[in-house]
Amino acid sequence: MPARPARPARYRLLADTLAHALREGRYPAGAQLPSVRQLCDEHRASLATVTHALHELEDAGLIEARPRRGHFARGLSRPPPMASGPVLELEGRRKLLIDIATTRPDCLSLSHLALPASLLPLAALQRHVVQAMADDRALLAIGSVFGSQALRVQLARRMSRAGCTVDAEDIVVTHGEGEALDLCLRLLTRPGDAVAVPEPASPRTGELVASLGLKPLAIPAPQDGGFSVPALAFALQHHDIRCCIAEPTFDSVRGSCMPDGAREQLAALLRQHRVPLIECDMMGELHRGQQPRPRPVKAWDSDDRVLYCTSLACVVGPGLGVGWIVSRRHRKQLRAARAVQGELLSPLSDAALARFLADRGFETHLRRLRQHLAAQTEAWATAARRLLPRGAQVRPGAGGYVLWVELPPGTDAEALLPGLREQGYSVVPGAAFGAGQALRHGLRLSAAHPLDANRLRGLECLAEAARG
Repeated sequence: MPARPARPARYRLLADTLAHALREGRYPAGAQLPSVRQLCDEHRASLATVTHALHELEDAGLIEARPRRGHFARGLSRPPPMASGPVLELEGRRKLLIDIATTRPDCLSLSHLALPASLLPLAALQRHVVQAMADDRALLAIGSVFGSQALRVQLARRMSRAGCTVDAEDIVVTHGEGEALDLCLRLLTRPGDAVAVPEPASPRTGELVASLGLKPLAIPAPQDGGFSVPALAFALQHHDIRCCIAEPTFDSVRGSCMPDGAREQLAALLRQHRVPLIECDMMGELHRGQQPRPRPVKAWDSDDRVLYCTSLACVVGPGLGVGWIVSRRHRKQLRAARAVQGELLSPLSDAALARFLADRGFETHLRRLRQHLAAQTEAWATAARRLLPRGAQVRPGAGGYVLWVELPPGTDAEALLPGLREQGYSVVPGAAFGAGQALRHGLRLSAAHPLDANRLRGLECLAEAARG
């Protein structure tokens, strides 16, 4: 049985109350909000609760803080403008950024997410592939449209451990999470539709949205990940949004993790507006230490409006190429779309993974992988904090293995790329993840690999470039 949903934190309840007041015009554009002390008295809240709630509203773009003056409303008397063009499309300058940062063979990327072979369960996978072939050599001669019953049963069991009641028949297996997201977008939208996406968002999300002719509406993502629920609520009131895309658990940009209370609020908001959510969950299994695996938004999805997309690439590597979608409401359409649009799945990969997931060795591998990645992430964070110039902030993700670096104010991360390339290194700058000015002095680091001498030298080069 899934655990009882957690009650939203007090600061989130206060943030929602203030956001409602802003939307209703109690504080028109440019109006000053009550002081922190006044808000404490009016809402009988602690200083920490009020301060945290105001930070939420700042992250959502609903208010702005002016030094020594207070907080002011930011023009909510009219709806946020829809982008005249796909602001997340990977064309022109931003496409060039990705090419420079990730495709040069003579540069070692400090941002790549692919795990090294040393962390992958290659021996176990080889054993299960051999066993599957020994049982049925015909696996090489056939294909599968949406995955075998054996694999889907194992995936449903893992979903159950994450707090989601899922039937194997509700699962459609795909060629990785990328195909899963593509199938969901094609099912839910038509060219010209508006889609709510977080900012920052993964480049792949932006590329898919742009390639399908959709209009992205960027919703600020707070430091703890997912969507700013007040900002999304405001957008839903003023725009005809066909669906939302979110990566609430250890996202691939900052490693952020949306709190349970916010996930519950997000599910309720989308239920109220009858808008579907495509929930991407690449790193959900990579939580830290004794912490439990975060429950997906799907766990609060009482009317089946969440299409859950994930893969095993961050756990067993991309070589077997298996992802999946969970949706009871849309399973027939998704199966039909795979049959028409998708290439057949490999029954050999299917059988090997089904065996591995049923093996106790899978949990052993997960525990070791989490320990390795937690240690590597800490090592990268310690070194980056030591080397980067004063004023830089290094934020390891709450899980997974990415780190978000904010360079000192006035430093443009994109401008550092040419000098880094000359020394044989590259990073992915914040401009690759969104159009917001706040992202320009940020960049992503990846702790997928141990911090060896070569990568440490790369951090040193990055620090030297940031100092100017």
